[in-house]
Amino acid sequence: MSRWSQYDTDDERLPDGMQRIGYDADTQTYTFRDTDGSIWESAPGNQYGQLHRVSSTLPRYGDDAHDATEPPHEASDDPPTSWRHDMMPLLNWFLLVGLFLLFIFWFISGTPKRVSPTTCPDHSSPYKIKSGDSCWAIAEEHGVTPESLLQHNQGLDCDKLPVGGTVCIPGV
Repeated sequence: MSRWSQYDTDDERLPDGMQRIGYDADTQTYTFRDTDGSIWESAPGNQYGQLHRVSSTLPRYGDDAHDATEPPHEASDDPPTSWRHDMMPLLNWFLLVGLFLLFIFWFISGTPKRVSPTTCPDHSSPYKIKSGDSCWAIAEEHGVTPESLLQHNQGLDCDKLPVGGTVCIPGV
């Protein structure tokens, strides 16, 4: 006989004396009764597996001490959870997304610092940086060395020349 069989019954799967007494289609939980009358429930969606005790010893359904039309339920001592508690993981997610977006907007809206002076000292002339310019091309165009161009423009980054900015060309 194979390991899995479609003919398994409650007698083969449940402990001795345990019997299935109900099924709730809304919560998809099975209800079982033990030999001492304790009520057990399965995890939602599982017919067999881990069971947890719902109530301790109660009279059986047909007994006079209990109404047979009402299933036995025990009131839970746990307070109901609020919607705030249920939404807390989403709050953390939205907080992270919001911080990420703030960082992106701050990064995009930041204007490049203009390290070039607006007025050039004596014996130098201003040059407005155009798109595609490099320190080497500017120095060669005006007949100076790139080193002297960098000495007259302290803090100038040749890798990030600001288009529209001004550099001072040392006089020859």
